[in-house]
Amino acid sequence: MQRHSLAKSVKLALTLGAVSTTLLGFQVAAQEEGAVVEKISVTGSRIKRTDMETAQPVLLITAEDMSRTGLTSIGEIMKEIATNGASLGLQTNNGNTAGNMTVDLRDCGSNRTLVLVNGRRWVTELSGEVDLTTIPLAAIEQVEVLKDGASSIYGTDAICGVVNISTKKDFQGAELSAYVGEYDEGDGRKESYSFSVGTSNDKGSVLFAANYTKQEQVMGADREISSVPIFGLPANVSAAGGRASPTTPYGQFKATVGDVTGSYTLTPGKTGCIPGQECTSDRVADFHIYDANTDGYNFAPVNYLLQPQESRSLYAQGHYELADNVRATAEAVYVNRTSEAQLAAQPLGGLAISADHVYNPFDQDIIGGSFRPIVAPRAFAADSTTWRFGAALEGEFELASREFHWDVGYGFAENKYVQLKNGFFNKTNFANALGASFIDVNGVARCGTADDVVAGCVPFNVFGGPDGVTAEMLDYVTVAPRNLAQSKMHNYTANIGTELFELPAGPVAAVVGYEYRRESGFTNPDPLTVAGQVLGDNAATPTQGGFSLEEFYGEMVIPVLADQPFAESLELSLSTRYSDYSNFGDTTNSSYKLSYRPIEELLIRASYGEGFRAPSIQELYQGQNDSRPSATDPCSIASVPYTQNADVRSRCASAGVATDFQQKDPQFRAKIGGNPELGPEEATTTVLGFVYSPHFVENMGISVDWYNIEVENFIGTRTAQYIANACYVTGIQSYCDQIQRDFSGSLNGNPGEISELLSLTQNFVGGLEREGVDINVDYRFSTEVGDFRVNWDTAIMLYMGDVGQPNRGDVNTDGDISEGNLVGKLAPGQSGGGSRNKTKSNLSLSWKYDDWSASVSAQYVSSLTENCANIVTASTRLGMPELADLCSDKGHTQDNFAFKPGTTEVVVTKDELAPENKLGSVVYFDMQVGWASPWDSQFTLGVRNLFDKEPPYAYSAFANTYDPSYRLPGRYAYVSMTQRF
Repeated sequence: MQRHSLAKSVKLALTLGAVSTTLLGFQVAAQEEGAVVEKISVTGSRIKRTDMETAQPVLLITAEDMSRTGLTSIGEIMKEIATNGASLGLQTNNGNTAGNMTVDLRDCGSNRTLVLVNGRRWVTELSGEVDLTTIPLAAIEQVEVLKDGASSIYGTDAICGVVNISTKKDFQGAELSAYVGEYDEGDGRKESYSFSVGTSNDKGSVLFAANYTKQEQVMGADREISSVPIFGLPANVSAAGGRASPTTPYGQFKATVGDVTGSYTLTPGKTGCIPGQECTSDRVADFHIYDANTDGYNFAPVNYLLQPQESRSLYAQGHYELADNVRATAEAVYVNRTSEAQLAAQPLGGLAISADHVYNPFDQDIIGGSFRPIVAPRAFAADSTTWRFGAALEGEFELASREFHWDVGYGFAENKYVQLKNGFFNKTNFANALGASFIDVNGVARCGTADDVVAGCVPFNVFGGPDGVTAEMLDYVTVAPRNLAQSKMHNYTANIGTELFELPAGPVAAVVGYEYRRESGFTNPDPLTVAGQVLGDNAATPTQGGFSLEEFYGEMVIPVLADQPFAESLELSLSTRYSDYSNFGDTTNSSYKLSYRPIEELLIRASYGEGFRAPSIQELYQGQNDSRPSATDPCSIASVPYTQNADVRSRCASAGVATDFQQKDPQFRAKIGGNPELGPEEATTTVLGFVYSPHFVENMGISVDWYNIEVENFIGTRTAQYIANACYVTGIQSYCDQIQRDFSGSLNGNPGEISELLSLTQNFVGGLEREGVDINVDYRFSTEVGDFRVNWDTAIMLYMGDVGQPNRGDVNTDGDISEGNLVGKLAPGQSGGGSRNKTKSNLSLSWKYDDWSASVSAQYVSSLTENCANIVTASTRLGMPELADLCSDKGHTQDNFAFKPGTTEVVVTKDELAPENKLGSVVYFDMQVGWASPWDSQFTLGVRNLFDKEPPYAYSAFANTYDPSYRLPGRYAYVSMTQRF
């Protein structure tokens, strides 16, 4: 076995070391006769051992593996491992205005994956997620991904896996690196530069690393697939089935002209009202009745497809041997990251325009008007600063003829976040600018009347189209909200371990430990946002809170058999953790692991573990914030429930909704917020697998692991669609009480629209379940023409859905109708990605010969299906039946399930039309070539997406026609150079 420089470390705070190499790098090393084999710490355990393979599957990603990806951030690298689900990244624009990058093992949710750095907890966002942009790649030596629940070892959040990022150790010399890459469209340029310097001797070591990375943007307009809301449909369809916005730069104004009442919009190409001139009724001829099939606004081109970002980081670490049996370690990290998200200009709805407004040609009061000032797109500039400091003492001592290993550690982490928003408007000033106004004697437009002028106010022209808005108008109404957030963590740990006694099969080893942690944080939205004075923005109230906890834990390894016939080894591992939280109480979680080696070349492993996740600060204490989820109003005459169910029509009528009501806004106005009464999630994880290293094939390793994860008491919120359906379709009054409607038309000129829907965080009795299989084959061999390595890493998801694996149509433990197994189905409208692929697989072939190296890799993601009823609906409304052929199976039918109105009895509608579209499987090929020069330089040239594979069309995806779980369209080439000194 291999030696390891941290062999004498036995602690949670610095759990690093060699790991089971069964998944990304399967390393087999012969032990020389008579060599001293040091015990090591493995990820997922605090007990030192000589065997790198344990009862838990671990994926090892080395620095060399990371280099072969051609990626420059740990967030990008984690996004492409086979076990990662849909997670936030820079391709998430609308739902990621903070510019974060996360990892989501098993597609359980990013806050159910624990991220460690050098075995220590990293600072989390208030949501409980770790932003991977705060971890500098230049300092990373390797990444270990524990694909098993580990709450008994690490505590909360380790439900669906653990990512342990190890930084460089014993670095000697200096290294300067430069990287430049760009898409073949000439955009998305990325530059990265790093410098590392370090020294080490018998007493200790010091390392300093600095890194700068700049990512430039890619716009939606720069790719055909993302240049329109739905590729294949006309770009301006806002009617049911389309996705263009009904809030346009030409406006909508409900008015009566002659005897025709309707929602009027300026005809493109017509002048409308001219700034600085009184607009008279003869300009009404420039307007026409809004047509949802042709007059919608194509918002897609001005959105970022890839966010721009810059990051700067400094990392320093050192360790020193204070005595023969005492060592000190310390590390410090500083990361500053700036990024920007950009969305189409703010859609302004619910506008009240005075009949006496200088630019109002209709000469009547207008309520519920809408307008989009496209000269000012929305921008979200984020500035995030992270500090991290950690220090520890570790050592050994002898007592009663036993050697004890101990450590004590302290860690502090802080993240500060500032967001500056542009393209937003002051509600009060905008109301003034749309009130009565006039042209004064100097020919200047003024707000108010000649006898009562509103000082400083500039009348705003919403009747002149894109060219009708001047800089002076914008200056008066524009605001730049500034939001602040901060999270802090203090963490204290202490561990001690020894070998308790000897059994025939070997020593029984144990470790016990203590941890105290305190977390706190807040968000401070801009005062105007809190007051609801930012027109069209999501109102928000502050979040503030924190908690502390004490934990006691222990772990024991019991060797049961060794060197017996059909039992080379049999080992049992037990661990337990007691956690006492200041906010919800205590919980105890244990795990049991068994590893059995019947013969030297085969390891059979099994584990069963209990887990938990404490509610995050955001889930507990978040203030009530507005959100705008996409949903269909069941009371709209265009909805299936309304057209097919008399009970739905009756409930809608009882709520005051008119029989001819048609939803105008495809997004509800929902209010979300925290719940201080939340309890923790509870989980169980079962893993069964084997590792096979056949003697007849040297340097080959095969691993197969089956897993099952169940999470109960799940923390989440009801979707807006669920609440609306529960009220009007199922008839549950408590959900109706959470819905308010606007019957005045002041919201958007369409009386009856849902104006508020309340959806607060809660615990659900049931939860989620994941079941799957991981497979890895790794083979290394040498020839006369070089050394080769083949690695095939595959994750197969067998089940994704409700706990207990109910069939579609069954009632789950929360009393809801289950959707069944969701594997292979695309979740619609997910800004962070909705892919639920059954299979994700990475295959790589690497080669080295003298100073040359090369690699070819393939990333495979399996096919998905999606509901594409929106396409069929649009084709019917447009009178273009050929558009329905965009769906691969427009005639698909399925049984649909619903509760009998007012009861919990499930009724089924047989063979109901449910058009489907298949997203075909995708394979991305990457290639890289490297050369090591005689002057100690490394040059690398690579291409990602070598064959320019396009993502499949996804007609239910968010904002455009491909899901952000797939790679950004285009071929990406890069070159890098590293000079060592």
